[in-house]
Amino acid sequence: MLLLQGVGRRFGSRWVVRGLSFELKAGECLVLSGPNGSGKSTLIKLLARLLAPTEGRLSGPPAEETGLFVLDQSLYPQLTVREHLDLFATLRQVVPRPEAWADSVGLSPSLDRPAGELSTGTRARLKLLLATLHQPRLLLLDEPSASLDDSGRSVVGSLLRTHLTKGAAVLATNDPRDLEHATHRLAFDA
Repeated sequence: MLLLQGVGRRFGSRWVVRGLSFELKAGECLVLSGPNGSGKSTLIKLLARLLAPTEGRLSGPPAEETGLFVLDQSLYPQLTVREHLDLFATLRQVVPRPEAWADSVGLSPSLDRPAGELSTGTRARLKLLLATLHQPRLLLLDEPSASLDDSGRSVVGSLLRTHLTKGAAVLATNDPRDLEHATHRLAFDA
């Protein structure tokens, strides 16, 4: 599913990550833990192919078979939740089921509200849903529970459990409660 061999990424003369080697198979979840600025998000971007490694080899599913959640992902403020789901279903070539999808993450009451009017936690739920609509082989989550309450955190757990029946996941966090999702763990230092 995912294989890294001696992967590193440098910005200028500073190495952010270096010498990373691991293999991740379907049904497994690697949790990246550590403080802000330790390299977790850089590794997520490498795995998503948003950055190229400076050294080493990385192989895994292509971008179209990868789902990505990042906190700073933009939404279209004027589009409703339903319109976002319809748009992403079209882009990901899946049959749209906005009501069922919204219900699965507690978004039903917000289905016809514009994204620009949603709370931070509700926008996070929408972004999580958009990352999983196409049932990706690899799910990459960068601090998914950072802006969620306990109900939203349970949505993350449910989405992960469902996803891991067929795919693999990498979850970056600095919240120790997220370690419960790990089948493997990689701790980063500052």
